[in-house]
Amino acid sequence: MNDKGKKILEKIRYATISTVDETGAPWAAPVWYVFDDNFDIYWWSPLETQHSKNICNNPNIYVTVFDSTLPEGEGVGLYLRARAGEISDDELNAAIERYNNSTKIFKLDRENCTGSAPTRIYKAVTKEGWTNDGVTKDGFYIDKRVSL
Repeated sequence: MNDKGKKILEKIRYATISTVDETGAPWAAPVWYVFDDNFDIYWWSPLETQHSKNICNNPNIYVTVFDSTLPEGEGVGLYLRARAGEISDDELNAAIERYNNSTKIFKLDRENCTGSAPTRIYKAVTKEGWTNDGVTKDGFYIDKRVSL
């Protein structure tokens, strides 16, 4: 992960998780996320949401984290091609602690992430990633992606 990508993850708290359903139709959902030292991304979602169902059928996702608070032309984004799924039981305690340290409202525990609970913690492991950058060519601005 380059420094620009790390700064985006540290500053922005919402990511858009993009998935596809069984027919190939796209679906995008904003989620509150946290990340670990490997820059894997975690979020908490209901099992019955469309993006959770889509991940169950196809774990290949795309994650976008974009700072839209900046002025026009200065926005920075992180774009990740990842593989997602429910986290394993041995990762659960660390993920709950990381999540709870990042939020004031929704606190998690094992009871609302396992068993008959309707919600789970998901993890996205990055396979490829980019940040945006721009260049001017022949007087025209061209947005481009820079590999992490």
